[in-house]
Formats: sequence, structure tokens, C-alpha cells
Amino acid sequence: MDQFKKTPQSLENQIKEIAKSLQFSNCRISKTNQLQSYKKHYQEFIDKKHHGKMKFLEDHLEAKFDTDYILPNAKSLIMVTLNYFQARKDAKSWAPKIHIPTHQEGQVARYAFGRDYHKIFKSKLKLFAKKLNEMNKESPLRYFADSGPILERQEAEHAGIGYIGKNTLLITREYGSWVMIGEIITTQELKADKPFDRSKMVCGSCNKCQVACPTGALHEDYKMDGSKCISYLTIEHKGKISEELMPKMGSWLFGCDICQEVCPHNFRSKNTHVPDFQNAIAGEKQNLAEILQIKDDNQYLEKFKGSPLMRAKRENLVRNAIIVSTNLKRKDLIPLIKKLLKDESQTIQYTANWSLKNFAKQI
Repeated sequence: MDQFKKTPQSLENQIKEIAKSLQFSNCRISKTNQLQSYKKHYQEFIDKKHHGKMKFLEDHLEAKFDTDYILPNAKSLIMVTLNYFQARKDAKSWAPKIHIPTHQEGQVARYAFGRDYHKIFKSKLKLFAKKLNEMNKESPLRYFADSGPILERQEAEHAGIGYIGKNTLLITREYGSWVMIGEIITTQELKADKPFDRSKMVCGSCNKCQVACPTGALHEDYKMDGSKCISYLTIEHKGKISEELMPKMGSWLFGCDICQEVCPHNFRSKNTHVPDFQNAIAGEKQNLAEILQIKDDNQYLEKFKGSPLMRAKRENLVRNAIIVSTNLKRKDLIPLIKKLLKDESQTIQYTANWSLKNFAKQI
């Protein structure tokens, strides 16, 4: 019979105890293929190009709604989260409001302070999967953390971990929205937890995230135009950014936390205990002058190896640094920006030219 080792404790509780021992913040279980009702909404998101240039969101559409494409005969999803919240050092206290930096440098989103979360999550999931295999070698499984076709936020809501808010992020009871999501898919038949009860904790009439979003990306309740999201623009968007959006990016060099900072549910925020999140690589801010002087990809790798900032690559981050320097009116950086007019990247040249025109208007 295909099952995990029997003990007085239920199979599901054994799994959750293992997850707890690995420092996962939440662990709940759901059945596979429960998201058919969401398919129309997702297709609309793609059709309206609200995913921007993230073509990977178009790929493997069938697998997002049928896990047999990922693991034949899959029965259960073991959903887990990791709390990554850290209070910023220049914040006197934590409360749900937009953080105004005391510095004039480039802000980094909280999830990117330390080691790349993909590496952190993958190592924990690998160990989790190993322990499950030791309990039952006959049930194949696969695991992902922001790396597969799984609709993780929707699956986590269905497993009862939290609910998707108006900022389109998963909001949990214990940690607010400051969590990463991962999952193990298994052919093992497990008892599912109840989906999240939306009658107990929802956004209601609150729209603070929508009002606070500088670019209008949260244009409708529970929907996002990802092509306008500052996180998308600073990380995933390759090439030039429209002149309409650049001034709205503020001091965000990599990522953005605004819609989370204003969320009342995030009064639950607790500092992470995961060492790899705590040990800064990029940290909460980056020196703009240093970024503007990164000459090539080798220098970039040397500075950000192991950090989520590797995702942006030199061209994107230098582009972002020019935009932030302009938005912060850092006239002391004009000489460095002028040098970038001759950069090999046309994107950097274009952004430097936009910047200098804006500085000229400020004089």
C-alpha cells in the first residue's frame, strides 16, 4: 500500500513537524487540480499583457491547472512558506506605512537583502523531499520554489495558509504578506486542509495598497497590471523604461515594498530567523555612485554573487541607478551619468540622456 510510515501521529502531522524542524513558517496540504475556476482570470491577465515581458508566465499554461503535466498521477500538494521580513535599520519602529528612507541611496526590497531566496528555499525543499522519500520511497515527488509552473499564491490560499489580497500577494495570519512560497507535489494521497475562510480575514473596504502604488499597477481589486509594477520594472523588464513611469519609481533600485508596507495586515510582521535572509549581501540600500561605476558583468558578479540582485544584471541595475539618482536629484552624480552616454548599452545611453535632460530642467 502506497503510504508513509505509520505512527500514532497522523501522516499529515508528521509532514508538518518535519516542515517546522526545517524552519518553514507555514505548512498545509491541498489536493491537486483545484484551480479550474481561476483559469479564465489568468488567461485574461495574459491576454491584456499585464505580465509585461515575462514570457515564462505564458508558458506551460496547461501545467498551471493540471499537475499531471508536472508529475503524472499527482494527488497532493504540500505548500510551505518562509518568513523573510526584516525591519529596516533606519526605521524607528515598524508600523503599516510607507517607509521614508533617511538616506539618499537606492532602496532594495526586503526579500533581496540577503542570499538569493531560490537557493535558500531549494536547499530546504531538497532536504524536506529527502526526508519524505525516506518515509516512503514508492511515491514520486517534485518540488519548486518560484521556479515551476505552479500558481503558488492560489495554491497556498486553497491549502488554507492565507488569502490573496488586493495587492495580489498572499497574506497570512501569522506573518502578513512577508513570505516566500514553495511546494512539494506528490503522488501520495494525503488529507487536505481546509481552504482559507475569506469570511474571517479579508481586505474589506481597505484600498491602502491601491492608493499607495505610485504607478497605478493595482488598478482593480485583486488584480495587477504587472507591466507597471516597480518590482517588475526594476528586475524583470529588459530595455528602456517609459518616460512616464521612470519618475514614479522613486528611490527603488531593485524591487519595491510599498504595497506591503501600507497593508494593515502586516502589523503581524516578525523578523525572520533564517540566517541566510539575515546575513546581508546587497542589504537594504546600495550606493548609487558605486553602481554607476560598475564597468562590466564580471564586476557585477563579484559584487552581487549569491544575491537576488544577480537577476537584474548590470544593464538593468545601472539603468535603475540612473533613474533613482535623477528622482533623488543627486546632482553630485551628474559626472558619472555623463560618462554613461558612451556606454555600450543603448538602454543605459537612453536612460542617461533622459536623466541629464531632467537635471537640466532642475537648474
